[in-house]
Amino acid sequence: MFYVLSSHNIYALQRQFKTLPKNKTTVILNTLDETFLEQAESYCKENDIRCCVTQSDGTAATGKNSFLDQFDRDGVSHAVLIDGDDFLTPRGVKCYQRLMEKEDVPDAVVLFNQISITSVEQDTTAKSQDPSRPNEDMSKLTSKYTQGAVVIDWDLLAKGDLLTDNMPEVSEDDVEDFRRYVNLLKYGMGIDELSTRLVFMSRKVLPYRFKNLVVGEDTFQYLELKDAHDRGELEMVAHDEKNPTYIYDLRISGIAVKESGRDRGKGFISWMKTLLKEIENLQVQNRLHNTRVPLTEL
Repeated sequence: MFYVLSSHNIYALQRQFKTLPKNKTTVILNTLDETFLEQAESYCKENDIRCCVTQSDGTAATGKNSFLDQFDRDGVSHAVLIDGDDFLTPRGVKCYQRLMEKEDVPDAVVLFNQISITSVEQDTTAKSQDPSRPNEDMSKLTSKYTQGAVVIDWDLLAKGDLLTDNMPEVSEDDVEDFRRYVNLLKYGMGIDELSTRLVFMSRKVLPYRFKNLVVGEDTFQYLELKDAHDRGELEMVAHDEKNPTYIYDLRISGIAVKESGRDRGKGFISWMKTLLKEIENLQVQNRLHNTRVPLTEL
């Protein structure tokens, strides 16, 4: 079963079904936006698409946990989760459908070499704070493709120049926290990415709930699942997206982009420090492992 988790942007919801099969997809509406909710329910009804409305508190974790709850209730063996801002490529739909039809498949497929769409404009920080941005029609926006999460050189990133060059007011303590954050991710991620997303999953993933973090709930859940993989409780692989299955649209994405750009980068520092503490706790519990995640091509 394909699941689309949507909280805003009717244009993005409609875009999903340029590739997704309507009869094999459930739309989960988790939103505080009553206008969007009305639009989305109407669209799903008109197009005979299964739709579930879940209670929202405005956080990403609550929305994603409502997906896990629906996946559990549906009783299907596997699920593919697509964030409402993003979309699957035609190849992605075929690949994940084939996986769902097989018997011997991984319990968790995450993404490596992830592809994102960003705006061509330079002043993206100011744009990220525009309250109209999450609901814009993507067809009217400029675009370019990038790989924003890929890490070419962990040691270079850990020097902290990314912060000092772009945030003149950043403190030494902030830079030191950033260095620790990068070094822990270098140690524990198992792929050369700052973050990743779980897309395809079996029911073994259900106990691994999303932690209520402002940003980073995907990364933290991934690290918990990687721990389970390293302990032999489930099988995880990373799909090399050089032939992409999943496209992130950062032009209209919600809280992560908004928070990272808040107060000239202070929002990023805030959520990074919170996530750092959670990852450090994993390390203290011996649940952060310096192992690589097997790469695969679908």
